[in-house]
Amino acid sequence: MPHIDLADVIVILAASVAALFALRRLRLSPVLGYLAAGVIIGPFGLGFVADIGSIHAFAEFGVVFLLFTIGIELPLERIKVLSPALFGLGLAQILVTGAAIAGLAFAFGVAPDAAIVIGAALALSSTVFVIQILLDRRQIATRFGRAAFTVLLMQDLAVAPILVMTLVLSSREGGLAASLGRAGLEAAAALVAIVVLGRFVLRPLFALVAAEKSDEMFAAATLLVVLGVAAFTDYVGLSLAIGGLLAGMVLAETEYRHQVSAEIRPFRALLLGLFFMSIGMQTNLHIAYEQFPLVFAIGAGLIALKTLVLVPLVLLFRLPGLYAVPLGLLLAQGGEFGFVVFSVAVGGGLIEEGLGQALIIGVALSMMATPLLAWASARLLNWTAVRISARVEEIAEEAVTLVNHVVIAGYGRVGRTVARELSGKGISFIALDRDPLVVSTARAQGERVYFGDASRPEILGELHLPTARTVVVALSDSEAATRLVGILRSMRPDLPVLARATNDVHAADLVRAGATFVVPELVATGRRLAEHIDPPGRGS
Repeated sequence: MPHIDLADVIVILAASVAALFALRRLRLSPVLGYLAAGVIIGPFGLGFVADIGSIHAFAEFGVVFLLFTIGIELPLERIKVLSPALFGLGLAQILVTGAAIAGLAFAFGVAPDAAIVIGAALALSSTVFVIQILLDRRQIATRFGRAAFTVLLMQDLAVAPILVMTLVLSSREGGLAASLGRAGLEAAAALVAIVVLGRFVLRPLFALVAAEKSDEMFAAATLLVVLGVAAFTDYVGLSLAIGGLLAGMVLAETEYRHQVSAEIRPFRALLLGLFFMSIGMQTNLHIAYEQFPLVFAIGAGLIALKTLVLVPLVLLFRLPGLYAVPLGLLLAQGGEFGFVVFSVAVGGGLIEEGLGQALIIGVALSMMATPLLAWASARLLNWTAVRISARVEEIAEEAVTLVNHVVIAGYGRVGRTVARELSGKGISFIALDRDPLVVSTARAQGERVYFGDASRPEILGELHLPTARTVVVALSDSEAATRLVGILRSMRPDLPVLARATNDVHAADLVRAGATFVVPELVATGRRLAEHIDPPGRGS
């Protein structure tokens, strides 16, 4: 195990805490904080840590745990959630973007194997950034959010093959085809090892450990498996990282995968953070300054190319055209896994150090531009939505004649079911939804559905709540639904509020917020909500 000076450890921990605090306040990715902290304290910065060789060697275990986590997330159940169109979009984005970038790199004189690795790494986007943006804007449950999430999911699944390919190409002599052929044979042998090891060794081992009901023993057994398999693959000529991936894939097929994943998470977070800091420590800003045109071209070109590639792919896979440019902008940055790939490639001599540093800094610049890209994406999506939907003033104009009507917040599967039932009873309704495609489709069918956030008081005020008979809260976002119930109860305490709940805990939250009647998601939600609204002339 590499030796690290205690003073260096103190400096590294202090820098990481400070960087994470600053980045959290700025709502940026922790990865950028680790990189910036490494640059500042490293030998090319203030020089607080001069000898980074042992630190980087120790930090490489972070990649082992990263690949272990990826491996444990690879069961087929995760792929089954993808619809064919979104699955195709995610796969096509990786292949087309990677091929385009690899072709450009090769045209500028980069060796074929290095060009392939560069293209594959730059095809990835930042899961950390994009998912947080979708959550903050409550878009994760919309069709736009699902499209972005699926592309990111496909990219996450591609990380392991990309890293394995990089490790093989970095450590092998001979041509590209021969190296990839050997990688294929090694993968086949690995699959056999997974079946044998998982069935005959690890499952019985973890059964014995779990029977003891000792958290310490379970954590120790998990570390033993990860590091033991990694050491074995390193001994037979593969790499520590490939061993981490195999260990994760072995445990992914057992009933202990969730507990194992929880036990390993603290080690992965700490060591992976150290890994990113070690990359920052090796980053020579003087070289970056000298190569600034190249660095800027990588960052800006990456954003432009990924956007241009994704726009026609969205149309090709028959997603709504209004999503094309916003989705391209949101996913245009490079990803944090690119840092890992480039570090491995530079360490293995596959990519020249100067080019590797330019690539790392270029990806970091593109990630720093993500808040601006996300703002442009949201503005464009909302601008398009306004063109196909009614404005708040138009809502007020059309709702002025409504009396004894029902307000439906959320026009997804449940909201549409409620609307159909109400129409059958002759009850008028007005609905709101945040997904522009849902709104445009409903309005094309003559339904009174509008684009808007039902939790905004100024919009609720235009829905004639004083004359409404009931509000149905059918939002898929549980927090937004609970918040909306509280707002409705404060605006009109006597108004019946019917709500769908995602689970029992959410149901209790809705009741506390003031919901009159709550239906769990496990039953025919829309039908049961509508059954509690009497036809005209009854109960009104």
